[in-house]
Amino acid sequence: MVTTIRLEPGAMVVSGDGKRLGTVKEIAGDRFKVERRLLPDYWLAMEYVDHALDGMVQMVLTKEGIGAARVDAPRS
Repeated sequence: MVTTIRLEPGAMVVSGDGKRLGTVKEIAGDRFKVERRLLPDYWLAMEYVDHALDGMVQMVLTKEGIGAARVDAPRS
């Protein structure tokens, strides 16, 4: 069974080891943009989301693993 995860703009994004990464800024197909204060935003694939509940997105990757998991922005 395939589970659909629904993200909401403004939801807090947390790594698998509990570190705050930023907030969901934009959602486009199979990826979403993480907004960070005073740092560049970046895109992540939905496949790295463990679950999303009550305004929080929990990732499966640790904070250290997130850097290698970044993906390109969707084509417009």
